[in-house]
Amino acid sequence: MLNPDTYPFKPEKVDMLQTHISYLFITGEYVYKVKKPVNFGFIDYSTLEKRKFYCGQEIKLNSRLSPEIYLGVSEIVSDKAILSLDGKGDVIEYAVRMRRLPPDMMMDKMIFDKRLNRTIIKKIANKIAAFHLSADVNSNISKFGDIEIILKNVNENFLQTDKFIGISLTQEEYNLIKDFSYKFIDNNRAILKKRVNENKIKDCHGDLRTEHICISDKIYIFDCIEFNDRFRYGDVASEAAFLAMDLDFLGEENLSKYFADSYIEISGDTDIYKIINFYKCYRAYVRGKVESFQLNDPNIQPKEKEKSLNSARGHFKLAYRYAIG
Repeated sequence: MLNPDTYPFKPEKVDMLQTHISYLFITGEYVYKVKKPVNFGFIDYSTLEKRKFYCGQEIKLNSRLSPEIYLGVSEIVSDKAILSLDGKGDVIEYAVRMRRLPPDMMMDKMIFDKRLNRTIIKKIANKIAAFHLSADVNSNISKFGDIEIILKNVNENFLQTDKFIGISLTQEEYNLIKDFSYKFIDNNRAILKKRVNENKIKDCHGDLRTEHICISDKIYIFDCIEFNDRFRYGDVASEAAFLAMDLDFLGEENLSKYFADSYIEISGDTDIYKIINFYKCYRAYVRGKVESFQLNDPNIQPKEKEKSLNSARGHFKLAYRYAIG
């Protein structure tokens, strides 16, 4: 896939990036995403058929927010050991074909360059609120707002992170965040049940962070979670809190508050004020957990592990800050 001759339009060069679950081949105007044959339990790309299915899911689900970017699924074929895209031969893999977005217009890059402002934040809040308004909701999705499921998700966080105590988070952070989380759920059962009854549990994006938003000729939101429905199904308040938390993490507390206020004003969902701090804490903790997982990945280079460790520590400290109020 690094050979330009593999592609029908023969790009000048091909660059590759990778995560723990996929390869990205960047060919100028287009990006091809190939899923790795991994099985982490919550992600299962272990067979070619499953990777084909999830490529299709990625197109379908991301087309809700950015249909212009997600162009289709390409077949990677082999003919006499020569690879090509969508040609003749045996299908050996599948790739999500996407239009490349301008890297300098990514939201996290704009924050770094101090180019993000309230006007842009308002547009993003409008797009997310409109998406949530039209997002799917049904009895199966609503179950993910049940107290038992919220408790299960929170408990899973603590079970999966106790091994990182003394590495990416302190014992005090772990204990206090855990205590805060369980007490909040216990003390706010009525409002959490109300969220379910008012159809606030929806099929959301699932990974709404600044690096998944591009401000170009319009607002593009991409790279939603396609590999596990339960990571997308949740309270719209939790999703809004995710982006607000990411803005806090990147040092933009004022824009974070403005985003939350704008989203609540546009959606009319004022109950979010009662639960947003809990969900910001939850989302920060999840990010700390995910970054900590990278520390045990043998395929990640030491320099990248150091970045993951610093990010994990920062997210756990942010979760601690939310927990202490």
